[in-house]
Amino acid sequence: MGRITKVKQLTDRDINIFVDLGRCRVLSLEQIHKQYWPEAQKRTCLERMARLEKAGYIQSLDISAEKAGEHIKVFCLDVKGRNKVCGPDGLIKDNVFVYPGKLNEILHQVRTNNAYYALSDNEKGTYRIGDLIEKDRGVNRGGGGVEVPDASYVSDDGFEVFVEADTGQYNARQVREKVASFGSAKTIWVCPSKRIGFLQRHGAEGRFMPYNL
Repeated sequence: MGRITKVKQLTDRDINIFVDLGRCRVLSLEQIHKQYWPEAQKRTCLERMARLEKAGYIQSLDISAEKAGEHIKVFCLDVKGRNKVCGPDGLIKDNVFVYPGKLNEILHQVRTNNAYYALSDNEKGTYRIGDLIEKDRGVNRGGGGVEVPDASYVSDDGFEVFVEADTGQYNARQVREKVASFGSAKTIWVCPSKRIGFLQRHGAEGRFMPYNL
């Protein structure tokens, strides 16, 4: 990219991206590009995000992907961006993070958020990541026999739906424990395409949302 200048005026698209980041905590360049610049080159998205970052609205980070040697650029809100979307008619400030999370958990959250862009606008408004579910329930994920999903939302027909991501790190016991803890809850499983069979063999049911590596 050439010289990056600060954004002088925010667009509706910028604000919508801030809202998405506020709800999802962290999103990848690929996710944002596909949603907001589907007909443009990825460079167009990257340049706009770089300008928003230089203006102090967002932060970026390069993280390791599933395959060794591959990296993903991700974004989260900064304080200035959070202030733009929080308030009486916006998001709740205490529920919006301005850091991407623990380094070893960022990829997992990014993959979980694949489900977010498959939701209706009303469903997106109810989307809550696992850290907020933990806070609401007063538990830690995986602690005391309680498995908190990576995210959840309320469907348009009024049912709570869990979202669980497996980037390839779960073993058979962990999958069975999650399935048992989730009970009859409707669940979306986000995973690499080759992991679907493994998850099903160990009890995972519901909708599978695969992605390619």
